[in-house]
Amino acid sequence: MRKDKLGRKLSAHVWIKRTVGILICVAFCGVIAWAQKGSDDNAEGITLADLGVTAAQKTELETLWKLKRQKQIQAVEDLKTLNRLAKDTLAEETEIQETLIGFRTKRKEAAQKIEEIEAGLLQTLPIRAQLHLTLLGVLDNGIPPRVPKAQTEKKTDGTSQQRK
Repeated sequence: MRKDKLGRKLSAHVWIKRTVGILICVAFCGVIAWAQKGSDDNAEGITLADLGVTAAQKTELETLWKLKRQKQIQAVEDLKTLNRLAKDTLAEETEIQETLIGFRTKRKEAAQKIEEIEAGLLQTLPIRAQLHLTLLGVLDNGIPPRVPKAQTEKKTDGTSQQRK
């Protein structure tokens, strides 16, 4: 008899410890979630107006960004054309040379336009704005822009796989 009572008390004691442990874990996770939520509300971000960028400078920045994006899109399209030309065994040397010259000419022209706009912006933008825009990659920071890889399907052993 005594053994049964002791066993029930022990069993109840273990369940109480487990319940208290679970409640402590839930409370701890709640505090962490509350702290993270509080830190997200405080981080609103810096706007161009906060950095002292005028409306005219903002339009120049938008033009610069559009030119950079167009240059990136055009480079991908040109590389696809060059790739097709490289795979074509019947392509003539003159055709290849003309395509390469056109490719390099377009690339140089786009780079010159971008450099001109950047040079003008660097003359007029506040230093803090230059810093933030360089970090974001709007102004040249030396790191090439990331180009997402196109998804292609390859068939192996009768199944198709997608590469990312």
